[in-house]
Amino acid sequence: MAVYKEVGVDIHSTDNLVKEIIPIASKTNRRGKIGKIGSFGGLFDLKACKYKDPILVTSTDGIGTKTLIGISENKLEGLGYDLVGMCLNDIVCHGAEPLFFLDYFASSKIEKNSFIKIIKSITAACKENNCLLIGGETAEMPGVYKEKDFDLAGFCVGVVERKKMLPKLNKIIPGDIIIGLPSSGFHSNGYSLIRKVIKDQNISLKEKAPFQSKDQNLANILLKPTKLYYNIISKITKFIDIKGIAHITGGGLTGNLPRIIPKKLSAKLNLKNLPDNSLFSWFQRISNLSDAEMFSTFNCGIGMILIIAKKDLKKMEKLLKKKKEDFFIIGEVTKNTNNGERCIII
Repeated sequence: MAVYKEVGVDIHSTDNLVKEIIPIASKTNRRGKIGKIGSFGGLFDLKACKYKDPILVTSTDGIGTKTLIGISENKLEGLGYDLVGMCLNDIVCHGAEPLFFLDYFASSKIEKNSFIKIIKSITAACKENNCLLIGGETAEMPGVYKEKDFDLAGFCVGVVERKKMLPKLNKIIPGDIIIGLPSSGFHSNGYSLIRKVIKDQNISLKEKAPFQSKDQNLANILLKPTKLYYNIISKITKFIDIKGIAHITGGGLTGNLPRIIPKKLSAKLNLKNLPDNSLFSWFQRISNLSDAEMFSTFNCGIGMILIIAKKDLKKMEKLLKKKKEDFFIIGEVTKNTNNGERCIII
């Protein structure tokens, strides 16, 4: 009679590993925490957060084939930031404060050192954003995954007062200003295409970048973690009435910006005001992608977009400069005439 271990699933080893991560995950803490990791479900006391009319905001995502570059280059430390970033940045778009996060890790066989590196980076990302790592799940699935391959998924829950929910579609009008906050690179989108182009061009990730960069090699550049925006946006919203926020992920600038603008309006972006980013310029050159393809696939140097009233622009500039945050005034909201394009780049 076969036992589970003989088919490649070691329950006892995995259970012991989970026990090791409990003290790591316990480093995250915030108001509302109940109990410890290890129960059937994570418990959270929303009442302790003292919201008057709370709306829960949720998001789930993964980081796709970026994991394959991390595995091939044995650089896993930033993948936890990517996972938290892809989920947490989404709920921020609704004005939410992050409450708690859960992760899911699946592989052919869970390798301890790799798993611990990722959990530590998830924990660090959660801690930096006052988000509780409340639980998670691991799965060994030989036959579904091969060799060292694994997959990650994340689940984030946040909360916002009903009257502060974003976007404020009824308040967005022509003339509103579109502000871009810079990305740290590709973040976690488009890596299947990136990997294909690099393979077709026979480019080694161990090479130095063929453009100006402080990073040691291309691998470090491509594995740069997703930037998390909660801390800066939470500071901005205390002083400025933000009308809408868009996280620029899959679908790029042209796919994500229309999601926060009323159908009767369009976003007009000025190409000259977008970041002059050598990473994206290099990739466009070697991939032969058109501008339209780049803007509909990648963030092109802008990770998060904010829409504000024109009267608040000077206040916004002063605040971001005080916080030493880079920003770009990349366009404005206009009327959408004759059912035209929702995002126009000129």
